[in-house]
Order: sequence, then C-alpha cells, then structure tokens
Amino acid sequence: MLTAARDLLTDRGLPGLSVDEIATHAGVSKNTIYRWWPTKAAVLMDAFTDAFADRMSVPAEGDALTRLRTTVRRVATLMSDPDARRPFVALVAAAQHDPELAAALRDRFIAGRRAEVGELFAEARSTGRLPAGFDPDTAIDLIYGALYYRLLVSGESVDAGYADRILTAMGLLPD
Repeated sequence: MLTAARDLLTDRGLPGLSVDEIATHAGVSKNTIYRWWPTKAAVLMDAFTDAFADRMSVPAEGDALTRLRTTVRRVATLMSDPDARRPFVALVAAAQHDPELAAALRDRFIAGRRAEVGELFAEARSTGRLPAGFDPDTAIDLIYGALYYRLLVSGESVDAGYADRILTAMGLLPD
C-alpha cells in the first residue's frame, strides 16, 4: 500500500490523488487503507518516510559534528534525487492548502529531522564542540531553511557539496 501511494505521488503528484486510487493501485479495498491510516495525508507521509528514511538516517559512528555533516549531506543528496524530490515538493506544495497534510508533514517528517539534529547539537555541546550561547533551534532553521529554499524556491542544486558549504558558513564543519 505504501509503495502504491508513493508511486502515485511520484508519478502524478498530489492534486486529485484519492484514497480510492491508492487502494486500486495497491489491489486492496479503500477500507483496508483506512484500517491502517486515518487519512490520506497519513498514508502519503508514511509512504514518503518509509521509502526514504533510511537514506536520511543519522549514523551511529563518529563524533557529533561528523555525524551532523553526514546527516545533512544525506538529506541534501536525497533531495537531489528526482524520485525523492518530486514527492517531497508535491507534499510541501499541497500542505500549503491542506492543514491536515501540513500537520502530518510537520509531525511525521520535519519534527523527526529536527529532533535528530537537535540531539547531535546537544551531544556536541556536552563535549565542548559548540561555543557558549549556541542556539540549536536557529541553527536547525538555518540548515534546513537553506536546503528547502534551494529545493522549493530557487531551483539551484542541492547536493552534498552545498551541505558542506552550509555547515562551513555556520562554523560547524568538523575538524
């Protein structure tokens, strides 16, 4: 069901996509979809995160700033992949007019990315790698804001090199 939802989202985009179509594409009933997910927004967010979460995961090895770099590079690299970029852009665009989808995007995707990076900043702070007065929430906004700006507004390249430039500009690239 998640594969069917992701395929439809990638191929067609979100406007007009219905739970009926997802069910038909998956070869299940509409009731089966609703048994697992309360809304179309929930199934689409799970389809996106299920497909791409492993490609954005925080590595277990290395110091906090090295893992931060790897994580931000992974997100940037993923966003340069058309198979991830198209459904993500479709979800963000549709969320501007769909409060339920906007909440799902914030709760099921964005909050998780912010929490992961926040944990890395907390670890870096505890080991003395960040200066006094470092504001992790603003730093997270700057990192993801820069990535999403290029992805959603300017159309410029989003890749691992750009991720490194963001972290360098913020003084966060590991030694």
